Amino acid sequence: MKIQKTSEPCAIMEVLMEAIKREQESYDYYYRASLQAAKPATRRMLLNLAEWEKGHIDELTNHVLELKAQMEIDRAITGGL
Repeated sequence: MKIQKTSEPCAIMEVLMEAIKREQESYDYYYRASLQAAKPATRRMLLNLAEWEKGHIDELTNHVLELKAQMEIDRAITGGL
């Protein structure tokens, strides 16, 4: 019986990496906008939005680390198949 190698983990990894990139772009946008905000309330709101994006980056990064760990476990179990 031949075990077929799946590319699903790689596809998921690509999605996660793209999501991290987009979250970083959003963080940068909100942060830069906060530096230009004239009103303190607007600045706080933009900084809060930037922090939310940072939280998303952290969460997605954790998913990447978990996926990498699972891929290593799978590789060890299957002998690299």
